[in-house]
Amino acid sequence: MKPYRLILATTVLLAGVSTSAFASREERLMKMSEAEIQEKTTVVNQPWDPAIMIGQNKLPLKGSVDGGRAWLDAAILTKPSPLGKTGDALFYVGGGAWGEKAYTGSEFRDYAHMKYMDSTGPAFINVNQTNKNGECSETIMPHGGTVDGFLPRATIEQDCAHSVELLSPILRSTVEYIASLDHPWEFQFVATDETTFTDIITPNEAKALLDRVDEEKAKMAK
Repeated sequence: MKPYRLILATTVLLAGVSTSAFASREERLMKMSEAEIQEKTTVVNQPWDPAIMIGQNKLPLKGSVDGGRAWLDAAILTKPSPLGKTGDALFYVGGGAWGEKAYTGSEFRDYAHMKYMDSTGPAFINVNQTNKNGECSETIMPHGGTVDGFLPRATIEQDCAHSVELLSPILRSTVEYIASLDHPWEFQFVATDETTFTDIITPNEAKALLDRVDEEKAKMAK
């Protein structure tokens, strides 16, 4: 699937993306070596699955994104499918949002696309919202006992947690572009109500994923 290109002047910035928002964590993330990232990269290869799944969602939470986080994933097809032939590698930006980023108070937010930069300039691609989760718990708070045999509503506190999971396919060339940078790659998930969350991927994250994909493909070829 090829990203749809935005027809924009090169001077137009991605809406809402702020480089200063990530200044404090760039240093920590950029110092994380590829070897350290590889240690936390997961590979799931089961004979009954149609693909080898490679994920970086076990990396440390990047911390300064309020209500969202993202990571890189890849899948190597082990069987022919509508997505490609055996051995083809597919790349994704995976993400999760929670709290107000996931829920409006009455319904889940619908994330529609992802804005990002690649070697040719600004681009966007559709987002697959793969899962919606909502849980509520009630706590009974003592408040002077019952009234006429009923517990007053004021003594019941409800706590709800909501989250959504996101997946955006990207090209290998985009991952290679991220790996070539000397600074973190910024991107933004955008909901239909214009709610956004922005995150970053470091060049070493991209390098580690590319190397692991190549390593797993080499094993398949033996």
